[in-house]
Amino acid sequence: MVACAVLQMALQMQTGAAGYFLLLPGVFLSGLIFDRGSGIFAAIIAIGVGAYLSYAGSSGIDYISTNALFATTAAGTATVAEFQRAELRRVMLADKTKAVLLQEMAHRTKNNLAILGGMIRLEARHGGPEVAAALEATARRLQVMAEVYDHLSLKQDSR
Repeated sequence: MVACAVLQMALQMQTGAAGYFLLLPGVFLSGLIFDRGSGIFAAIIAIGVGAYLSYAGSSGIDYISTNALFATTAAGTATVAEFQRAELRRVMLADKTKAVLLQEMAHRTKNNLAILGGMIRLEARHGGPEVAAALEATARRLQVMAEVYDHLSLKQDSR
């Protein structure tokens, strides 16, 4: 916010015309980047800087209406930035939750495939030679499916 205020003051010194447009990005970025309430604080600073820059020795209706309009715009910008930051935090939390749930589902699926393979191998021990061979082949196919699933599942280091 301070950098935007300094740039706005320097621009006014160069051009001689008062303006506010460089103050609003500072308000928005302050509300988006920093903690709660910093956007409102930056808006208050911007309103003060804007009032100081536009003051030409008179306090007529033009001065008051211009600064009131800027104050409303700065407060609205700060509010939008606060809502944007809150929404960004909610989306990041939802993404973390989704990742944890996907890891849990992958773990459970691998466990279920291992249990099925173990049950099939256990049944193969109690059957005849033909049944045992068929069940062992089924257990190997199930193990291949589990390995394929493991390779297809998302890893933290993969893109």
